[in-house]
Amino acid sequence: MVAGREEAVTDARRALREFLAAQRRLRGREAQRQGTLSFSQYAVLRVLVDGEEHPIGELAVAADVSPASATKMIDGLERSGLVGRVRDSEDRRRVGVMITASGRAALARKDGEIQAAWQRALDDAEPAEIEAIAAALRHVVAIYERL
Repeated sequence: MVAGREEAVTDARRALREFLAAQRRLRGREAQRQGTLSFSQYAVLRVLVDGEEHPIGELAVAADVSPASATKMIDGLERSGLVGRVRDSEDRRRVGVMITASGRAALARKDGEIQAAWQRALDDAEPAEIEAIAAALRHVVAIYERL
């Protein structure tokens, strides 16, 4: 256990850096896997599942990538039949992106894979421990929102 408050804060910051580094490594591994959605593609489909058209800029923010990278990613998702582009009838320069039925199916498969992985990872944890993890993560989100 860490001695004082300052040391505890330093330890929490170190743990967060370790968590973020692990997340980057996970994203890198996901990007290398063939035949599965990458972390960024998954994030885009999570936004699109509402059935609305979304501009590429909004999807770039959701996927935490540049607009140029988002455009390339949408190109690939479109070639795979997971999304479609829709031109604005009033302003042809504006293009929205919508999820397809195949995109919904791919998203459902990925959701299932993620849920199963989390179930395996937390198999030995008690419900109270899992709730504490969720509470701690929400607290980190709140800290980030205030920074």
